Amino acid sequence: MITSQRALLEKQVMQYYLPQNMYRFCQIGTSQPYMECAVVANDGAAYLLYFDLSMFPENKPKVYVKQMLYTKDGKPMNSASHYNHTLTPWNGWTQLCHYNDSCWTPDVTLWKVYMKCRLWIEMYRAHLRTGKTMSYYLNTQTNP
Repeated sequence: MITSQRALLEKQVMQYYLPQNMYRFCQIGTSQPYMECAVVANDGAAYLLYFDLSMFPENKPKVYVKQMLYTKDGKPMNSASHYNHTLTPWNGWTQLCHYNDSCWTPDVTLWKVYMKCRLWIEMYRAHLRTGKTMSYYLNTQTNP
């Protein structure tokens, strides 16, 4: 679980890169800590991300878009999919695949996770324009 010291460090990093109205840490010090962070894609589309911090930093945080996303064909992104770089949804929200478990280390910051999710959102927007799968734009992370 995220410690108060680690949460302070993560807040400082986020504050350096993003305006304070773009993110918020919630329920730190409880069994269900999380961070919400807004993403605005280059085309102006806005999304709200939910970072589950209950196992962070020992394990990668689960990151969800706080809505169910749909493919260009109108199918819900509601299952684990290599082609869409998604994992099992929760609460009706699409879960983003942002890190291979074997590549995760506890020193990775939430900022880096946010940036990978930001790129995922951009590729999702490209998928909606072109119909090409997410895997066309995103490579699968391999062990270092």
